[in-house]
Amino acid sequence: MKRFITLMLAVLFIAGTGMAQDKKQKKNPDIREVTFVTTIDCKNCVRKVEANLPYEKGVKDLKVKLEDQTVRIRYDASRTDKEKLAAAIRKLGYEAEEVTPGEAKQ
Repeated sequence: MKRFITLMLAVLFIAGTGMAQDKKQKKNPDIREVTFVTTIDCKNCVRKVEANLPYEKGVKDLKVKLEDQTVRIRYDASRTDKEKLAAAIRKLGYEAEEVTPGEAKQ
């Protein structure tokens, strides 16, 4: 009887672990990308943006280009949106205007 109970507990544990992994795999984040033209104009500005924006909720990746004054952000749309990201850039003291990737200077 003890063997049977042990075997059943093992089966339930393995089945439960498999279901938990399935739930994690089904939870696919909605990753999107946005580019902002900003008023950054020096290396210190770039460092300030790179140091602060990754801590915003939902930010997955960040590229700041001083040459064309752009900030490209990959983010989880279920956790944040473009408006909140633009507000975070403005909070740092820079303007942020959304552009399509083709509009940004290259």
